[in-house]
Amino acid sequence: MSREIEEIGEDSKISTTISSKDAEINDVYVAVGKNDLYVVQWALAHAISPGFRVCLVHIFPTINYIPTPVGNLSRSQLSKEQVQVYINEESNRRKSLLEKYIRLCNDAKVPVDTMLVESNSPAKALLDLIPIVNITSLVIGTRPSRSTRLARKGQDIGEYVQKNAPEFCEVKVVGEVQNTKQIFNRSQPEITRNSDRNFLECICFSLKFY
Repeated sequence: MSREIEEIGEDSKISTTISSKDAEINDVYVAVGKNDLYVVQWALAHAISPGFRVCLVHIFPTINYIPTPVGNLSRSQLSKEQVQVYINEESNRRKSLLEKYIRLCNDAKVPVDTMLVESNSPAKALLDLIPIVNITSLVIGTRPSRSTRLARKGQDIGEYVQKNAPEFCEVKVVGEVQNTKQIFNRSQPEITRNSDRNFLECICFSLKFY
């Protein structure tokens, strides 16, 4: 059983892309960025049991400006071909980034999927994603927030997600010493689902906030 990689444009609705029934009770979602090997290593060592699957979630910003020899230019100042070249380059960078995390899971013989989310608000994107795909277990590393509001409160993204996640989702925030800062043990809803999936599944969609 497999599913094609599907890329959704910025104007598409999330509900048309993925439903809450797609998540499984044995899925452990791991939010990953550029330097999160320790997060994946912790998840594989402490959050995974036989029969579990890892879903790597990578949130990347919307491309509004593109670097050029004369500085950063808006997309409207460049041709469609130039914009597409840069988009392809960024896509290849993301694939290279995720490959090292995927290799860790493969070496541990743990099934792994990937999910790409386009958003300029990582914390809000993760919180919005939890009920959409019914995430019951989420592992995230400590990282500073780009949000001025969160920075003023002294919170990083992991702490903010942990504090505001729904009750059915267990959020584990992992520091670089590979110890959790705090664990909320929350009851998980019972979901009966049979799956033989051990393929790489990548769903890319946009979250737009107004």
